[in-house]
Amino acid sequence: MNKQDFIDRLRMALNGRVSPGLVMDNVNYYEDYINTEIRKGRTEEEVLESLGDPRLIARTIIQTNGGDNRSGYRNTVYGNGEYREAAGSTVHHSYNGDGNGEYGTHGSKMADVLAKLPGWVWIILGILVVVLVISAVFSVLSFLAPVLIPILVVLFLVKLFRDWLN
Repeated sequence: MNKQDFIDRLRMALNGRVSPGLVMDNVNYYEDYINTEIRKGRTEEEVLESLGDPRLIARTIIQTNGGDNRSGYRNTVYGNGEYREAAGSTVHHSYNGDGNGEYGTHGSKMADVLAKLPGWVWIILGILVVVLVISAVFSVLSFLAPVLIPILVVLFLVKLFRDWLN
């Protein structure tokens, strides 16, 4: 199997089971990963062998993104990116996509949740951060005020007295 066969099989396995955007994202992602690894000096065969069967990758993507499961297998995706089918002992490690060539899970669940937050939530979070910063500043000032005010008054009187003498 070559790179184009791998990409075509992945696309076919994902079509109709996840959104078209997710199909394109994953196809682009794996195409980029394969090209990056080849530029690093690995052969196309080595890269494709390390990725495994594109249909298993597609099942992992479908499972983790809430797509349907027409295969009849009970799929399990472990936190370290390991994929197993209950009907066999197939294991697949998927590339995590952070650009450093490490293997892991298909993205961060927290990052997905944060990316889906509406704009008004971000505005409220921004306001809360500003309020917290302002309250922290005023807390520090209220703690230092009993010391700073007398010092400032003494400095003002000293300056006033010096100006009066000159």
